[in-house]
Amino acid sequence: MEVLMKNEIAIYGKGGIGKSTLSANISAALADSGKRVLQIGCDPKHDSTRLLLNGRKITTILDYIKTTGALDYKKEDILFEGYGSVGCVEAGGPEPGVGCAGRGIITSFELLEQFRVKEEYEITLYDVLGDVVCGGFAVPIRREYADTIFLVTSGEYMAMYAANNILRGIKNYENGKYRVAGLLYNSRNIEDEDRKVYAFAAAVGLPVCAKIPRSNVFAQAERKNITVVELISRKMKLNKGADIQDEEQKIYDIFKSLSRNIIDGVPMYEANPLSDDELEAVIYQTVKADYKKPFSKCDSETKESENHQGITVNSENHQGITVNSENHSVKDEVTSLNRYLSKNVIRNEPLHGCAFNGAMTMSIHIRDAVILAHAPKNCAYLSYQSISSSGRRRLFERGALMPVSISPNFQCTDMNETDMIFGGMEKLTKKIKDINKQQPKAIIVISSCPAGIIGDDIDRVKDLADKDIPILTVKSDGNLSGDYLQGMLLCYTELATQIIDKSVKPEKKIVNIVFEKVVAKNTESNFQIIEEYLKQMNITVNCRFLCNTTFDKLKNFCKAELNLLAYKDYTGMILEKFFKEKYGCKFFDKQFPVGFSETAQWLKEISSVMGESDVARKIVEENTAVYKERIEKIKATLKGKRLMIITYNHSLDWILTAAIDAGIEIVKVCILNFSQDEGFRTQLNHSFLIEENYDNEKRESDIEKYNPDILLSNYESGKAYKNCITDTIPMCPDAGFFSGCSMVERWASLIKLNLQGEWKKDERLFKKYYTR
Repeated sequence: MEVLMKNEIAIYGKGGIGKSTLSANISAALADSGKRVLQIGCDPKHDSTRLLLNGRKITTILDYIKTTGALDYKKEDILFEGYGSVGCVEAGGPEPGVGCAGRGIITSFELLEQFRVKEEYEITLYDVLGDVVCGGFAVPIRREYADTIFLVTSGEYMAMYAANNILRGIKNYENGKYRVAGLLYNSRNIEDEDRKVYAFAAAVGLPVCAKIPRSNVFAQAERKNITVVELISRKMKLNKGADIQDEEQKIYDIFKSLSRNIIDGVPMYEANPLSDDELEAVIYQTVKADYKKPFSKCDSETKESENHQGITVNSENHQGITVNSENHSVKDEVTSLNRYLSKNVIRNEPLHGCAFNGAMTMSIHIRDAVILAHAPKNCAYLSYQSISSSGRRRLFERGALMPVSISPNFQCTDMNETDMIFGGMEKLTKKIKDINKQQPKAIIVISSCPAGIIGDDIDRVKDLADKDIPILTVKSDGNLSGDYLQGMLLCYTELATQIIDKSVKPEKKIVNIVFEKVVAKNTESNFQIIEEYLKQMNITVNCRFLCNTTFDKLKNFCKAELNLLAYKDYTGMILEKFFKEKYGCKFFDKQFPVGFSETAQWLKEISSVMGESDVARKIVEENTAVYKERIEKIKATLKGKRLMIITYNHSLDWILTAAIDAGIEIVKVCILNFSQDEGFRTQLNHSFLIEENYDNEKRESDIEKYNPDILLSNYESGKAYKNCITDTIPMCPDAGFFSGCSMVERWASLIKLNLQGEWKKDERLFKKYYTR
């Protein structure tokens, strides 16, 4: 096959500026000059090639993909021949307001490359919408596509605004290679139009490569569904151009001259967009300067342009405002929030997981609802694996069954490439109708990244709700909303707002449990411990928000006279703020107790609030004797031992108290930065060293410096330290009197075993017998 010299041209312009008419006429003029031309319409209106095809509308690539299986694709179904053998292709687009037309452009180009369509043509011309310079519409200005770019404009402000925006997009892809040929001035005959256009051209350093007058000749050609170039060419062939009018000839000559310059090669210029303020200054003459128009051999209006005064603008950087973003305490931030935001969103930290996954993880705990992920299969799969992993791990390790995690009740719309282009609302609607037949208590729709990117408004499906099956929505939109914790917060607040009945009155001796850590192994055992304490005080748990609960229990949330936070960390404080503000709820001041001191104090205070002090006193007395006896047994082993802690936990009194009671010396507590909490909290009068936002790079040097006998952290480093035992601290410790006691008992056992010597024996055997 003949190897053709390639030239790829992108013509950008605001919608309605006339770029499709200009593109078709340029293609026709190039074809008349003997060039093999391919014109690709990249506008959802799909009318770019209409005048080349005598008004015939052709199948767009996106419509073709939507209705044809991939194995049945044929090049001739999307490639059509127009005037002068110009190849005509229309990318097409979705219905207005749905889907992503930019993604459609990318998909269309992928199919054209699959068919190797451009290889048959010398010149490819892309006719591209310029109002939106998103990633999809910017494809033709990437380096592997257009090597020549023209911007169509008029003297209207929005036309030049769009052209300036396109220059910004081009700037991002230049990388030292200039590809802007200049402006195509499509006149609208508005007041002061010439001055505005030439001033803008001078300000951005581009030539006006052609000025196309406003003329009835275009309307005459369009009535015949042809280009002006074809109209004049026909007249030339019929009677050697005897009846060609001067105005017709002038317009024809503009396109012929422009096509010759394209074939010969036009100089390229750097993209130098203006700021919005500079653009206004140029157009509305609020600054004055000398106009020096860049030379271009393709400029057919050189003499005319020199008569107009232009403006040169200095594009120096403008002075901005620096904001002092000092860190504040978690309490300051929580009380100042207008919204309920994760630490990641406030701090602008790197994403800690996905908001969609966070919302899915919490929503599945409404057992009698169906959770519908408006997402691709892979998003649903990753969420399923994340949710079920904790249940599977507990089942295999402890033989305990967590039905909510093992088999989460959620389904997926299975969004695909077609949905990304045309919108996924039709698929979502169908899925909801299918789920309604299952008669769940409610349907909860959660959106992922793709749904958010293409603008699917999941709130619209609320109209499909059956009178007995409400439809609830959580617009997590994947990472667009923030991190995993932000997804959890969205789920908490959105579902509470849509489910809880404010008219329900509180009743005595009824409480809610708020913010249990559903992925922790000990969530259910901790609940059972707290529930047993409450039962002994004649207190009933109404609702667990959100953990292993039902729709009706959530609906009757306000039935509780008091709410108990499982964890009073960053997220717990935000939820407490939310329920106080939105529902006037009362909260107990303390979180689930961990360790002896906290548990004793928790029972005394809650029993006082609920009028059951005698019961609580008895529980504390019984457990005090047991605690003292257990600690006394290990004092001889642990007294004087040095403890160092490196942890993400921000609340450590449960283990610190037990260590101190056992006679251990605490040499240093190192608190690492944690995405879900902030601010070390303690009720102890202490003399030990605490370092927050600890740099983990200091770990080895600090261990050598402080020489601990016991090193406690959230993970094992894999390194054995001389004369030091290591242990892991759980992120979510067990509730109740003995969590700290049990841990220090383990240290005493390890010290008595003297495993250091045994490990040395193992090391020698390993070196002797291991085959390298």
